[in-house]
Amino acid sequence: MSETSREFVASGTVAAAPWPLRLAQQVFSELLDGERHPRSFRLSARRAAAGTHLSALSVDDRGLLERWLSLQLGSVRSAQAFAALGSLAAIDARLAAAVRSGLPQAQARLADVAPGDSVAA
Repeated sequence: MSETSREFVASGTVAAAPWPLRLAQQVFSELLDGERHPRSFRLSARRAAAGTHLSALSVDDRGLLERWLSLQLGSVRSAQAFAALGSLAAIDARLAAAVRSGLPQAQARLADVAPGDSVAA
């Protein structure tokens, strides 16, 4: 890292971004969208990419991903959530179990949100 880069980061201009978490969210989002559109090709490639990005996460980031996925699945119909949980179980059974256990809490949080507001994981 160059001296300028160090100063740029040290000055607080760039927040420490959890890149592995953001990449995992992007891959899992694409995977869930692929589940909603079953004609989509490359589903197995998306699952493999999701598994790779999942293994790169720290324990804390994995917990954030689990809560984020619970919110994502809590906002769709139960049939879609059930299909997505099956896809998550094909990637990692512990992840699917954690997301499934977090669904009631996520649905309760989503029920308390006014239209147009956002919910953070």
